[in-house]
Amino acid sequence: MVATDDVQVGSRYRLPVLVRAEWTELGPLGRTSLIALLVAAIAAVVLAFAIPRQVEHFLIESEAGALERVVTNLAAQGLIPEAGESQVAAAELDSAIQRDLLGRDTVRVKIWNAEGLVLYSDAPKITGQRFPLSDDVNAALAGEARTEIPDLSRPENVAERELGNLREYYIPVRGRNGEVSSVFEVYVLADPMLATVGNIRQAVWISIGIGIALLTIFLLALISNHARGVTRRRRESEQLLRELLQAADDERARIVGALHDDIGQPLYRIHYGIEDLLARVDPEDPIADDLARVGEIIQQVDGHLRTELRTLQDEPGAELDVVDAIGELAETTEAETNLRVNVVADRNCPLPPTHRVILYRAAKEGVTNVRKHAYATRIDIAVYRRGDRVVLDVADDGSGIADKPGLGLTTTRERLESLGGGLRVQQPRSGGTRLRVWVPAIGCDDE
Repeated sequence: MVATDDVQVGSRYRLPVLVRAEWTELGPLGRTSLIALLVAAIAAVVLAFAIPRQVEHFLIESEAGALERVVTNLAAQGLIPEAGESQVAAAELDSAIQRDLLGRDTVRVKIWNAEGLVLYSDAPKITGQRFPLSDDVNAALAGEARTEIPDLSRPENVAERELGNLREYYIPVRGRNGEVSSVFEVYVLADPMLATVGNIRQAVWISIGIGIALLTIFLLALISNHARGVTRRRRESEQLLRELLQAADDERARIVGALHDDIGQPLYRIHYGIEDLLARVDPEDPIADDLARVGEIIQQVDGHLRTELRTLQDEPGAELDVVDAIGELAETTEAETNLRVNVVADRNCPLPPTHRVILYRAAKEGVTNVRKHAYATRIDIAVYRRGDRVVLDVADDGSGIADKPGLGLTTTRERLESLGGGLRVQQPRSGGTRLRVWVPAIGCDDE
């Protein structure tokens, strides 16, 4: 029995199928190029983030190194007090700091001792004041140089709130005994360095964007050229297949005529000749029995010949309707066997003639295999659209998959692949065998 319900699968299945189909169409070269572009794009994006960060880190390290050299030079001149000393030669130290540190991007300097006393600042108001030591100052007193964004909410940073976007460096100062005796805190404007990093980031992104754009254009041209070649070869394959189907139709007609004229008609004459001989022979004569047996054999041969002629004559041609042809195949199968055949088909996709013929012949091959090998009681045939394919399933409840596909399935696979389709034999968990074939949904309107 046949039902022509629309069994198209939902849209949630279409995207993966379409992606898989397009991926297959790209071919090895296209797929390799696309993967290379994706890897290059990922690497470029990683570099676009990594390069500016590395540059920023390098600039901070360079600035910290330059400040450490200046501080070390000041300590070597004895301008920075040792531990336990609370007085400094303010004028000489201030002159050296003004000359060697302040100016350009450096806007504030503080010197701390371990008791939280500000031994020196170019902002005189806080010189000599005591504040709670921050974690960064404590870390520097322990010998660890640090670079941070200042916490302007702390009381010792009140004077820096109007100076703009800052970065601070904590530099340990070692005394004559090699131990840290004080900490230099240097405030530097962050905007110039951030501008430099921003310019570098912009240049990197522009360069990477141009590179990816050029690579994408090249890849698109390569894929387009490959797609044109695939399309051309597919059209050639379809044309050859059409010619093959037409040649097969012509040859089938010739064979039907030849069998009918060259074999069928002589059989008729032989049959009538034997009937004539039987009429002239005494029924009691032993030769009459021999003639009767020969007549029966000729009738059997004639019956087989007529059956094969009808099969050849009824083989659908290029203009067949797939659903109707499969429906007739189901009815014939039910009439000739004990199998129950159920057909569910979607008529909403008018395929080209070659696709219809190949799809029908695949269905016929699947049903024939079930009849010959499966020991089944039921066949379910479904024709439906899935994404950019028209799929045919022939499932049975029989004994399962054969060890090796025969000539019929191999030929069917080759025909399908020449159209851009395919074939798969599956064994569902529920048992039996499912033959699944598909062809491109050419001529079908998108829904």
